[in-house]
Amino acid sequence: MMNNKQASELISKSLLGKLSTDEQARMDQHLKDDPDALAFSKLSVAINSSVLKASHSTSCEEDQSAPGLSQIAKNRMLDSVMQAVERSKSIENPGEIGGSGQTLDRRSDDTQKTSVKRARLSEPEELSRRDSKSRFRLIRQIGEGGLGRVWLARDEKLNRNVALKEMNETALQLPSAWQRFNREAEITGQLEHPNVITMYQYGNESKTSEPFYVMRFVGKKTLADAVDEYHERRASGQCDTIVLHRLLSAFLDVCHAIAYSHSRGVIHRDLKPENVALDNFGQVIVLDWGLAKITEDAEVGVNLSGVNDLTDEELARTTVGEIIGTPLYMAPEQAAGNLDQIDPQTDVYGLGAILFSILTGVAPHRNTHSDSEGGSFKETLSAIAERESPRPRDVASCIPLELDNICRRAMANKKYSRYESAAELANDVERWMADQGSRQSKYENLRLEGRELRNNVQAAVRDLETNVRFMSKLPPIQELIHVKTDSDRTVWRDRLSTIFEGLLSAKPEFRSVSYSEINGEQYQELVRVNRHSTDHSTIRSIPRSRLRSGNVSDFSKAVISQNPDEVHTSLTCTPLCNAQVQTDGSKPVAMVAGVPVFDDSTEEPFGVVLIECDLMSVLRDQLSRRMTAKDVVVACDTYQIMVHSNDEQGIVDNHVGAALSETLPQFEQARETLQSDLEFIDETDQLVYGSRLWLINKKHGMMFLLGQ
Repeated sequence: MMNNKQASELISKSLLGKLSTDEQARMDQHLKDDPDALAFSKLSVAINSSVLKASHSTSCEEDQSAPGLSQIAKNRMLDSVMQAVERSKSIENPGEIGGSGQTLDRRSDDTQKTSVKRARLSEPEELSRRDSKSRFRLIRQIGEGGLGRVWLARDEKLNRNVALKEMNETALQLPSAWQRFNREAEITGQLEHPNVITMYQYGNESKTSEPFYVMRFVGKKTLADAVDEYHERRASGQCDTIVLHRLLSAFLDVCHAIAYSHSRGVIHRDLKPENVALDNFGQVIVLDWGLAKITEDAEVGVNLSGVNDLTDEELARTTVGEIIGTPLYMAPEQAAGNLDQIDPQTDVYGLGAILFSILTGVAPHRNTHSDSEGGSFKETLSAIAERESPRPRDVASCIPLELDNICRRAMANKKYSRYESAAELANDVERWMADQGSRQSKYENLRLEGRELRNNVQAAVRDLETNVRFMSKLPPIQELIHVKTDSDRTVWRDRLSTIFEGLLSAKPEFRSVSYSEINGEQYQELVRVNRHSTDHSTIRSIPRSRLRSGNVSDFSKAVISQNPDEVHTSLTCTPLCNAQVQTDGSKPVAMVAGVPVFDDSTEEPFGVVLIECDLMSVLRDQLSRRMTAKDVVVACDTYQIMVHSNDEQGIVDNHVGAALSETLPQFEQARETLQSDLEFIDETDQLVYGSRLWLINKKHGMMFLLGQ
């Protein structure tokens, strides 16, 4: 047990930072056992801090060339000492962290530096030391940054979990870091908003005098975690628009918090998804106000107790290697080091950067950082300051165009091109979200109309295939193979012609029905019934002298090569010639279906039955129905327009045969997708739906495109 003189000497050495480890342990034990010595120690620290603070504050006002202190400085120092004495008397429980009446010890830089020169403790030792006389029981460390570390702690008085933040070992050695920590705590405490972290308590640990503050515990999940999870699910094919809606709702909360802080004169300056916490019930909390800038007329700045004299340059040097802001989300004026140009629109850029991350899954300056990996950190900042801000749709083309435009405006390089406020940015995002309901309804109608159009045309194809298969099984088909005399041939031709005429009468979309014999590379029509070229209501059987013959077309070769009852369907102009598909309007596109005919006696292929359908008539009939789509296009395999319907002009005949990409470029992305997929679902704001109908799988078919 040491006497008062020895204790006084050790306290004095402690103020000078000259205690050894053994002496520190002896003094700690003595102060624990002797309340009077502890009170004297607290008073000594308070007086020393006040004296140094008073002398420091006068250094900016007095003439430093004069020896000693002026009378003004002496009077100020005396007042400071008396105030320190009064404060020490008001301490009710000096040994307890967060005791009632506790005040923050704002020590001088030198005192702060020297009082923390102690050996680093392990976490179990740290917990033991912290638990000694504290209402907050530390459970585990949950985070650490350049300035401080955060603990999950238990408030023993109120029986609740809290987050306790204290300075880390590196920051404890830097005087300006003490100022920044105190500054961060006071700013956070004065921003009373549902989306700003709630401060519970702010003070100094009784044994080491190290500062700490206690906040609401919101868990460890951040907006960055939620964004990563959303884009991982998207990459695996689990696209959920509800999740995007929730992320954008969280973004709106961040905007509201920043709009509030701007109204109080506080600029965050380090906005990024990692600084936004999400609790388990969807509440959004903006964290880490340690780099905040206080404007000159700020209400918060008026209420800060002496720590607002930390300049931006000093704030930038609080941690070795740290700059004001995070480069991956940094505004150009920050990267350029133009600290005097930082204002609320700098935070608008940061909000735009968060929106960029939500939409794309990556930080906006990720590529800039990667490009500069071989260079210096300064070169990275220079690139951010000089290059145009990235565009979300350059990373992911499926991003809605309106959201892309909102993000680009928020992240404009020139401040005058950005949103004027965080609230204005939030309004545009909220308006887009509100419009999504009506847009979704429009798109659902568009998709239903597109699928109905495709299904109706597909039904027409199936009907064509069913009829041609039925025609190939008629008795006259086989009788014409085995007929011996011309008179018998005439009888069976007339019977088959009558049946064919009945089919065309029942099916106004069918243009012709024919039965042909194929012998090697040559064909000869046996029966053909078709409509009149100008009067489609007139159906006639072609006389024998007018029946066609010649070289077998590729289409007929494909038909005759198939097995019995297999139908071959394609788009063509004239079914028995080798002409390519035409869509220039001079020869209307037909859909032709054919079935091979086999000799029942020899089981060898004999010929083909073909039905030609007027596809344009089918399409026009479908498009004449009332639809909500502004543009409806049916295109063929060569990506030329077969028919185009516009809600204002009706059927647009002058587009028939035109190239789709040149005439209606809004359908280009859908066209590219439909080359391999059966359906195109638009994820942008263009409201385009596309569907593919294959007549021959992955070879011949048509596509249907609808747009709003």
